[in-house]
Amino acid sequence: MQEQAHKNHRKDRKDGVYPKSINRLALILSTGIISAVFLAGLAWKGRYGKTDLNNILLTTDAVEGHQWVGENISFHQIEGNQFDVVFALNNDGSSEELALENIDLSLFIPTVPDSARNNEALTKWFLIEREFNRQRVIFEAGSQHINLPEGFAGYDSEDLSISLTNNCLGAGYWELAVSVQHEDGSSEKIYQGYFTFPRGAYAGLVAQLNPTHYWKEVRRLEAWPGFGFLSGMTFDVSALRQVAQEEEVAITDFESNSILAVNEQVSKADLVVYQDTPAKDIETWADLRQADVKFQSFVAPGVYDPNQLWGTDYAQLATVESSTARQIVSPLASQELLEIEIEFANVDGEQRKFIVSGLDLAQIPQLDSSNYAEGIYMPLGFGTPFTQNYSDLVQNPPSESPYFSVWLDSENRVINYRQDIGVNGVVLHRDIHDETLLHVYIMAYERITLVGHYMIDLSDHLDVQLTRT
Repeated sequence: MQEQAHKNHRKDRKDGVYPKSINRLALILSTGIISAVFLAGLAWKGRYGKTDLNNILLTTDAVEGHQWVGENISFHQIEGNQFDVVFALNNDGSSEELALENIDLSLFIPTVPDSARNNEALTKWFLIEREFNRQRVIFEAGSQHINLPEGFAGYDSEDLSISLTNNCLGAGYWELAVSVQHEDGSSEKIYQGYFTFPRGAYAGLVAQLNPTHYWKEVRRLEAWPGFGFLSGMTFDVSALRQVAQEEEVAITDFESNSILAVNEQVSKADLVVYQDTPAKDIETWADLRQADVKFQSFVAPGVYDPNQLWGTDYAQLATVESSTARQIVSPLASQELLEIEIEFANVDGEQRKFIVSGLDLAQIPQLDSSNYAEGIYMPLGFGTPFTQNYSDLVQNPPSESPYFSVWLDSENRVINYRQDIGVNGVVLHRDIHDETLLHVYIMAYERITLVGHYMIDLSDHLDVQLTRT
């Protein structure tokens, strides 16, 4: 009987007719595939289908002493990349509408410089680095772009500043804040809120401004924090600039000096978590780099979470081996610029190279180390200053900046400095007493602390640049 059944089954297959059980299975499988495709389509539409920039929900973060609650924010296109940004705040049932008028929104969107557009790897790198570097733009009190309703909370446009931030948490996470500027120069925040930029609209803006489609990089642009930041990618520095002059220069590691902390580093001191060594025992840069240090993680929508700790491995910066200064020619600048490279060895003797390129030495201020925060205060990778006035942003579009920095291994492969080391910024200034001495400070994740202070001697190098001071 089994042999006959087998023959019948083969005959059914040959004739294109299957037993009911087989047909039922095929129907279930095909229905499941259709359902999966249908559900995937719904998920895609839900995530990327919204391209309307009107009435985006504002989430409010309470500000002590003030009761303003955000309702919504809208982006109204005027022409091209110019938008009016209108948002509603509510206080005790009374709603007020404020606006930032005639804003170039493209200056807030990751954009690859022209010099990297023909290089697929660098195109990825510039997009990712820009997206994951915080960009806070301030419209100062009295700005022509601020429009307030008459009598708003007793203030006028001369009293209030507004900041708009493309946050460092992946595509779509933005912030909004309103502050009062007092006569003594101090600032008092009266509203802080967050909103998620509609992904469909954001995808369109990124695609419009760049040589690659948003969907090609979507997993990297939106994923945080576990995608590796292109770790291991070969980085072709020569594609971004030409070297006109190069020489090894002396460098000092102030590893035995006391750790410096002012401004932001003081305000964020409580975000440091010392695992095995009491904080009181960490006094020098060497102490810090040898300790097991963690930080409260910065998470969506834009807050620090003490229950999620961000690890570090400062043993990657164990020893300074050498330093190189280069005069470079960048396609994004009309004059020769400075590039510095610091070579480190980790505890296993492996090479780690830190390169900061596209610097105009004449524009780097001379300061005492106690005022380091007033120096060039930039993210690692590529991006704008962490905080910038809108007028400065317009004058210095990010995609036209020759500045970039990168961490590489001995094979010129990208190191994921955020996770594999735990750093995310650099501060630069020249010595208050000697303009040929360049101070370099490496900042930790989220700029919570400094992790190293180094000084590079340029006294026999780059004298052409110094004549422009």
